[in-house]
Amino acid sequence: MLEKLGHTIVPLVPSLFTFNIERHPLKGLEGISLEKVKGKIRNTKLIQEGAILVTHWGFSGPLILKLSAFGARLINEMNYDFKVEINWIPEVSNVKKSLSEIKMEFPNRKISTHTYFNLPIRLWKRFVELAGINEDLKWTEASKEKLQSLEKVLTESNFHIKGKTTFKEEFVTAGGISLKEINFKTRESKICKGLYFAGEVLDIDGITGGFNFQSAWSTAYISAKGITST
Repeated sequence: MLEKLGHTIVPLVPSLFTFNIERHPLKGLEGISLEKVKGKIRNTKLIQEGAILVTHWGFSGPLILKLSAFGARLINEMNYDFKVEINWIPEVSNVKKSLSEIKMEFPNRKISTHTYFNLPIRLWKRFVELAGINEDLKWTEASKEKLQSLEKVLTESNFHIKGKTTFKEEFVTAGGISLKEINFKTRESKICKGLYFAGEVLDIDGITGGFNFQSAWSTAYISAKGITST
């Protein structure tokens, strides 16, 4: 209907959605969350930091939602089939050195029995397993190759994402009425006088954190003021 009136519709794509992982390597660790990790979508410039949550189907949390928001169109073009790389301990500047220091300090301690870098113990045990380290291996027995493997898991974990939010409940839609055709002061159409827009019908979408709610409320308020002032 709006296109018939002359408006341009920026193509609609989902935004703010969670990631599904094909062959989930962290299966059984659902509910574990970390406050600050770094994630990037491989072969793109999309990099974000934030909290992450391990779910039954993959990953959720502010980090993932921000990646999905900034990468909404690109991920759509990828047909929701891509790889995400996670650095679980971005605040540790030299992980290789830290692992060597742990090895020197606790040579006879089993690698899997105590956690490090403030990671949940269950997650640490899984990382040790993914690094190909036997649960009974002691630090003093860890070869250079084993430590390198563990370092890679901690800083460059790769996950194959295949699909988005399982229940098809994306939070936000990117796209909508082109903003070039809207009077920002009143939210009135520049093409059809007396027609006002608010909320997600506009080509506006934001990251997680209440910004989309605020956008909806603010544009509704401005539209209402515009209508009543005419």
